[in-house]
Amino acid sequence: MENQSTRLVRSIRDPIQLADFIQRLAEWLIKELNRGYERVPAFTESRARALLRVTEVIDDPTLGDFDRLMADEGAARLALHDLLHESGLSESAEAVGLATASAAATSAPATLPWLPLAVAAYAWKRGFPLHQLDPASPPDGFSPAGILLKDTAQFIRQQVQRSPTERDRLRRQLAFSGHILHTESTTLDTMPHVDTPVVPAPSVYRPPIPVRYPEVARDVLHVQPPTDQETPPPVTRGEPLVITDEDVRQAAPPAPLRVDPPPPAPTPPSPLPPSAVIMPNSATSRRPSLSVGQRRAAGSQARSTKLRVLVQQVADGPGLYGVQVRVSCRRVRAEVAGTTNRDGHFLCELPVKETEGLTYQVEVTWPQDLGGNIERKAITLNADRTEFTLPFYRQYQA
Repeated sequence: MENQSTRLVRSIRDPIQLADFIQRLAEWLIKELNRGYERVPAFTESRARALLRVTEVIDDPTLGDFDRLMADEGAARLALHDLLHESGLSESAEAVGLATASAAATSAPATLPWLPLAVAAYAWKRGFPLHQLDPASPPDGFSPAGILLKDTAQFIRQQVQRSPTERDRLRRQLAFSGHILHTESTTLDTMPHVDTPVVPAPSVYRPPIPVRYPEVARDVLHVQPPTDQETPPPVTRGEPLVITDEDVRQAAPPAPLRVDPPPPAPTPPSPLPPSAVIMPNSATSRRPSLSVGQRRAAGSQARSTKLRVLVQQVADGPGLYGVQVRVSCRRVRAEVAGTTNRDGHFLCELPVKETEGLTYQVEVTWPQDLGGNIERKAITLNADRTEFTLPFYRQYQA
């Protein structure tokens, strides 16, 4: 069974009546929501578009697709049906009256106020005054004004993202049905009384002759009274059943179950003595620390210095916690890795030579929410300073 919004849209016969009804409905909603307020700004197409842009609930390409889509009559009927159904305007007597009044329209307006109509419809649903929607002071996303703008953006995206097959199917369902929408149902009490005399029967009129069908034998049908049924024979009872002690004697109980303990496990053989062969240790995972291994590789004239890696979202901003950092040097064939602390710092001690510097490669793996890519930098450390700082910024400007 079709709902009220479907009946209202199907009562619109042509594009002229459709455009006139959209114009009348938008003007009535804006006037109704601003009733009781003086000197309110006009809620125009540009004001509604600026509201949707400044709150960033929808992008300009989607708005352009929506404007081009509403040029089609079938898409406009479908959008009007969804808007009336979701906002509850189809149950309003004023909206039904506007649809009836638009039937007398002879010309259509040049442009249709779709964006003001959509914003005003959701504002009417929530009872929000339109004069409080100001592009100069955009509302918060979780405020009542922000929520109704999000509903408007969702309505626009729904019209644009609908598939052509579904749009064509719904367009045929919302086509003009040939019936004019009535505001009230016609009953016998509301019908006009006409005192028109009944036309007399003609002189050649004869009453219809009843037809006798042979399969209906009313004259020969007889119902016989019920006959006396024979009395059923009496129930005969045999000898009573007797249960003796032998019948209830129980059989011998079965032998109890016995679980034998498992046999003792054999004694495991003694381990073989360790062999005299000494296996080499891993250079990256079993060494005491990176600094000791690098000092051995750098030589006896090596000194240590500190490298502080600073990872931040923007310069002079808060540090990023838990970012993976890897420091390696090709000359000493060793590396060190770890994650930043809560301040976004990663501090490590690295060896350098007294006479010349060592170049270290520093890799930072950004989190997935920041891109997930790997950023690499190189820094040359020498023995002149005790600590070096290497910053990493995701954005150089806020």
